[in-house]
Amino acid sequence: MPRVTFADVAKEGEFPAGTTLLSIAEKLDVRVSHVCGGDGACGTCRIEVVDGWDQLTPPTPDETYKELDPPYRLSCQARLLGNVIVKVAKIE
Repeated sequence: MPRVTFADVAKEGEFPAGTTLLSIAEKLDVRVSHVCGGDGACGTCRIEVVDGWDQLTPPTPDETYKELDPPYRLSCQARLLGNVIVKVAKIE
């Protein structure tokens, strides 16, 4: 199973491919804001992909509409394909 590491909080685990990074964060007890409940509407669940960009599903229309550029993704939209290292993005 693919491994996800949240580098900024030193938490990691193995999860089935196809799982969203937001649901993984919740299972690891990593705090990620998601005002819209994970629908891709608000953009508050941003994460920074440190390593493994190509190990996530391609950006969705919700992400491209919000003009998120690498290394940022919406954790509710990015689904796991392989090993990744991420950080919770600070929203200013």
